[in-house]
Amino acid sequence: MRSTDAACLTCRQKSRRCDRARPMCKRCISRGLQCGGYPDKFRFCGIATRGKWRNQNVPVDQVATSPTTQVQNASNDTSPAPSTRDEYPTSPDNSTPSDEQEIKRVLASAETGMLITHYDRVICPHQIALRVESKNPYRVYVLSLAYEQIGLLHAVLALSACHFGHLNSNKHFHEAVAVDYRLKAIAELGVAIRKVSSGDFNDSDRDGVFATIQILLLHDICESGVSLHGAHISGAMSICSQLKLDQRLTVSDERTVFFLGNLAWLDIIRSFSAPERLCFPQKLREKLLSLCDLRFESVNGCPRELVLVIGNVLEHTKAHSTGRISTEVFQNVLKGSIQKFYLWDSSRCFFPDANSLWLSVAEAFRHTCILSTRRLLDDTESAFTPHIQESVNQILDSISNIPASSPLIELLVLPLFIAGADCLSQHSRHYIMLRYAEIKARSEMGIYAPQDILEKVWQARAQQSNHDRNNVPWRPFRGLSQVDLENGRNNMLEQFFVFQQEEPDKSNDIRIASMTARKRFAGNDSTHLSILAVLYYHTLGNLDANLKEQLVGDTITLNKSQNSAWNCL
Repeated sequence: MRSTDAACLTCRQKSRRCDRARPMCKRCISRGLQCGGYPDKFRFCGIATRGKWRNQNVPVDQVATSPTTQVQNASNDTSPAPSTRDEYPTSPDNSTPSDEQEIKRVLASAETGMLITHYDRVICPHQIALRVESKNPYRVYVLSLAYEQIGLLHAVLALSACHFGHLNSNKHFHEAVAVDYRLKAIAELGVAIRKVSSGDFNDSDRDGVFATIQILLLHDICESGVSLHGAHISGAMSICSQLKLDQRLTVSDERTVFFLGNLAWLDIIRSFSAPERLCFPQKLREKLLSLCDLRFESVNGCPRELVLVIGNVLEHTKAHSTGRISTEVFQNVLKGSIQKFYLWDSSRCFFPDANSLWLSVAEAFRHTCILSTRRLLDDTESAFTPHIQESVNQILDSISNIPASSPLIELLVLPLFIAGADCLSQHSRHYIMLRYAEIKARSEMGIYAPQDILEKVWQARAQQSNHDRNNVPWRPFRGLSQVDLENGRNNMLEQFFVFQQEEPDKSNDIRIASMTARKRFAGNDSTHLSILAVLYYHTLGNLDANLKEQLVGDTITLNKSQNSAWNCL
């Protein structure tokens, strides 16, 4: 029997069959198109002159509700955040019956529909620099997988709620909805990792894990501009090792390669501050980058040839820090890498499109790699050294070619930071902060951590005497800061992720307890971190329920600032 539901606006405009899936048509998503949404069944307009509606108001299809209207309606909804999933069709081969039911319940919520629409139309375009938006892999891959993998769906909803909450100053979404979904995503991720590790999985299960990890990392970046935690990347690497993906991946594994390539770059960014954290081995990086298409550069900015060289630099730095290679070998490798960076010709590089500004992006990353390698080689070298300032100026000159209106500006957070750490002039520092403001305004993502560290480095340099030429390294300023305090919750989540893998029987207890505490003390923002900290230690220490309640009460009484909350952790 033919369905009486209206097709989505996109399918209607293209005169093609629609699967009428809610909240967005799966045919549109699988083709990378923006689903135009569904009209209300009827809108009475005018008087009919014939037919069954003769002499009555005629029902006609109404234009689908706009994302803005959906956001406003959902933000006015005071109902609790959905604990489950929607009526989107899923493949029985890719999820268990319980997962299918959960996905349907989650997707049935109006709030979920709004958050998915927000992810699709607001967040996705800023995750990759594309001229043809219909080819956005974050829409084609992530959304289609999210309708099959419950952990990824929760991660997408968490990221979207966090971003929407920041964007609209809505604490309910940022502090309640986003945290609930993130906790669920992390719990589901542990289940998914165990499933893949057991060998009972398919390609969607495996790629769902990699996609979930990337979305969780983007959630961190949305809040602060950097992910301070490495448990997720380490988990991805353990799966790669177990499945021997460095040997088995082929060009046909396009989706897997896309996710892993991005995780390999995030692994490198994380290792700039602490090379010992590097997870991905050079062999796997080489395999991934040999299979990646040019979307890798569209997402990450840095040309793959430079990624391989800087990855090798970080790998040898890690080996040197653990005593596996001598100082002489370490220095020779880094000096040779600097020469490779200087000899690399950006004009011979392949770029995602014909936009000439890609050359400026490539040059900015080239000198970012040069400057970072010099600092790994000798972090005490004076910033006044000519070749240090040459790289600083080259980075800033390259970035100056890119207007604020270009999507490529969003790729340059790292080059701006590396240049800023060795920047000496006041006007150049002011320029860097102006460009960060432009990036934040365009991407609508938080970039507080890099700015916070730069401010501290510059303040330390200002306290030096006029004749003091000693360097002020940026790495020691990675410690506790306001950004760390704001992300204390994420620290707990990372620890919870590891803990729930080690003792899965107890992980559900802490998840339920933390949700209960957040609902009980909703609106009391100053107690948020303390409650989670106490609950975390309650589970680890096996404290009885009465003592837990007493500790929660005492913590709330004593908690005068976020600092005391952090001390609990």
